[in-house]
Amino acid sequence: MHRLLNIRFAVPALMGLGALAAVGIALTLQPQATEASVKRRIAEQFPNSTVSSVSCKTAIGLCEVVMGKNLLYSTKDGRFVVVGAVLDLKDRKDLTDQRLKELAAVDAATSKVGGEIVQAPVKAATATKLSVTLPKANAVVHNPGAPLKMTVFGDYSCGYCHQLFAQLAGSTNIEITEYPIAILGPQSAEKARLVMCAGDRAAAAEAAYTGGEIKASGDCSRFDALIAENTRYAQANGINGTPAIIRADGTVNAGFLPLPDLIRFLEGKNV
Repeated sequence: MHRLLNIRFAVPALMGLGALAAVGIALTLQPQATEASVKRRIAEQFPNSTVSSVSCKTAIGLCEVVMGKNLLYSTKDGRFVVVGAVLDLKDRKDLTDQRLKELAAVDAATSKVGGEIVQAPVKAATATKLSVTLPKANAVVHNPGAPLKMTVFGDYSCGYCHQLFAQLAGSTNIEITEYPIAILGPQSAEKARLVMCAGDRAAAAEAAYTGGEIKASGDCSRFDALIAENTRYAQANGINGTPAIIRADGTVNAGFLPLPDLIRFLEGKNV
């Protein structure tokens, strides 16, 4: 009788099933079902990206979604998404940065199996050298004529792209040719369209990264094809995560670099 009372009060909504085994199965499958549901919904909303994995067993109560080398967080119903760094204020840790480093370590560990090179499961850019052939008309050019040259493929919804351009604010010694791509959903394409439509693209890009007003006018839909071309080109060349930074000799760095390391990289030095 005591056991029956426990079942009755623990799972009253399921008593109509008439079988304790069914209750156990339902409770066991719930986390996996949630992750599968989140993965399906995120994949629908971000059709230009591949959802590598989803884990809802996190310390922050959100589901971790890995997309290439991008990391975002979703509520368990897949309705709300957070793009950016999650900070543990108690332990003073950047949990997102720590997790990205763990994923990078997995990449390195799985890049060789039995002495044979295999494709790592999570990789942002497979190219080590890339001579970008897209027209400059497809780009935002910052600081034209500056001595150091840098090409970057970025997504305006990418947290690390925001960090990259935040640290570059005020720098005048780097000419940046920025090709906007849209791999993080419709909002990325919308921001990119407005930036490319603006009379001052560099100012519009800064606004996109800082949350300011993007000043554009006229029929901006004509730039949809341009953003799609940039995105296809990036993915065709193995760029599935942002930022992807390319220096003057074509060497590709997949991911964010702190400013001192970025300068060293652009100068052709090891980082």
